[in-house]
Amino acid sequence: MPDTILRPSTGGALVQDQLIPGSDAYWRDRKDAFALVVRLHEAIRQRRRAPLYLAGPDYDSEDCPDDVIENLGPWNRVADLRQQAKSNPTVMEILVAQRRLLLLED
Repeated sequence: MPDTILRPSTGGALVQDQLIPGSDAYWRDRKDAFALVVRLHEAIRQRRRAPLYLAGPDYDSEDCPDDVIENLGPWNRVADLRQQAKSNPTVMEILVAQRRLLLLED
């Protein structure tokens, strides 16, 4: 029995794709899903090591100590990847099977 996968179409409605297990499309879908999981895992790892604040271009601890910039890039990247993962049924299937749904939570 072929897998049924729902994908958003250009109009926003869900379109049903039939992926036959073992077919090229099936394995391509799996490969893309695992790549997204790896990117999400790596982004979470990078976010844990990233500083929350960065010195601005005019930062001087004596003259201009207030020129500090929030480093939101790593946090935004994780949020974007989590949204992509949640909207991809294959990724969700993989994360459930691996008991790794905690990757989708803060």
